[in-house]
Amino acid sequence: MSRYSPDHRLKLLLGAALLVPAAPAWATEEAAVDAAAAVGGEAAAEAAADGYDGTEIIVSARRRDESAQEVPIALTVVGSETLEKTGNYTLTQIQQIVPSLQVFSFNPRNTNINIRGLGSNVALTNDGLENGVGFYIDNVYYGRVGQTQFDLVDLQQIEVLRGPQGTLFGKNTTSGAINITSRKPSFDPEFSGEASIGDYGYYQLRGSASTGVVDDLIAVRLSGAVTERRGFLYNVTQNERAQDYSNWSVRGQLLINPAPDLEVRIIGDFSRQKQNHVLNIFASYFGTYENGAVIANNFAQRAARFPSYTFPTIDPFARLGQSDGHYQSNMDGYGVSGQVDWNLGAAKLTSITAYRWWDWNPANDADATSLPIITKAQQANRQRQFSQEIRLASDSGGPIDYVVGAYYFWQIIRGEGATAYGSAAALWNLPTVPAVVGNAALDGFEANSTSDPRTRSYALFGQLDWKFTERLTLTARPALHA
Repeated sequence: MSRYSPDHRLKLLLGAALLVPAAPAWATEEAAVDAAAAVGGEAAAEAAADGYDGTEIIVSARRRDESAQEVPIALTVVGSETLEKTGNYTLTQIQQIVPSLQVFSFNPRNTNINIRGLGSNVALTNDGLENGVGFYIDNVYYGRVGQTQFDLVDLQQIEVLRGPQGTLFGKNTTSGAINITSRKPSFDPEFSGEASIGDYGYYQLRGSASTGVVDDLIAVRLSGAVTERRGFLYNVTQNERAQDYSNWSVRGQLLINPAPDLEVRIIGDFSRQKQNHVLNIFASYFGTYENGAVIANNFAQRAARFPSYTFPTIDPFARLGQSDGHYQSNMDGYGVSGQVDWNLGAAKLTSITAYRWWDWNPANDADATSLPIITKAQQANRQRQFSQEIRLASDSGGPIDYVVGAYYFWQIIRGEGATAYGSAAALWNLPTVPAVVGNAALDGFEANSTSDPRTRSYALFGQLDWKFTERLTLTARPALHA
């Protein structure tokens, strides 16, 4: 069998042809950002001992650009060079290099983020409740954590802030916040690209290009990535692989400088992920209690009622499963945002407007057997959100620094659930009920549900830092949320 399908080989050849003339274009801030895996206060000294060159690391943890050493917040900064060296382009991978960050993902909808063990329950997600860790990309809050499961494209740095951040980030940051910044458009032409291959037909193509359109006035940036991999599990019922992965992401930016002290940044992005997921694997089997008593109506007894049914392989390392139904984990995420920064001299006025979409389309064979017991089990989502933020931040570097702002957020999540039963459901679940009655009750029965939880919130926030001495600062953080 060929290691790569014809479709994979064609994409690899095209990607290689595009990347051959590419030369790396490193941003000047990369060395500063990547010098420390953890920064802030004493951590910066530790980073210096590990080879940090002393270049100032700039973060926006307090909603204004400042040195990480001046921020009295426990934070970790991961820069673009570190991401490129480690090959970590999803939040699930990034948790491996960020202390105290935990990402649990049974599927994109059932994804939870914890910091220091706090955030939300790692069990199934409730669409009406939001996570305790706020997730931001380019100052835009993402209302559904499932949107973090796409490949992240063309990043400048990732800041992970520990502890409550509600006075400045506002929205659902009781445990912390993840603040991601992508690379801005450059007026100087630049292009970078990368191609990777691996086993199971894995390949990844990433590229980014930026240039000025009108000197010192308009610049654009286009970034994209594709990651694909064949499945590493095998469905013996349908004779096909499962747990494959396909992710496409593209991000476009327009930077406009109509005046020396005015900057407008417009960003649009689209991501699509498709997976033949989840194929369940039988890892173990229990037919008796600890005292040896037989568990009534256990799996083996149920399977024995179907003479033609082949008992599954009980071995997780065999990577074999059996499913007669359709299963998938597909989703689309897309959005547009506009940020305006007006430098007033002693302060900067910022406005951020954004609208985002997230479409989650799952399908499951919930009984994990080759029998038509549960033929459908899924909960689809259509999430829409709008956010508007306005803030004024001092930029004087004097003894008094401040940030004041207002925030509005609206979200709706339309859910559509479906559970259906097949011809084997009655005998599998109701062995003592007459077949005629059981089949009439379950065979072909389908239950559907709908939901549309809505969120509308407002916030006024601010922070005042009064620096008495180099070692003593008084901080006031008023905030009002509704």
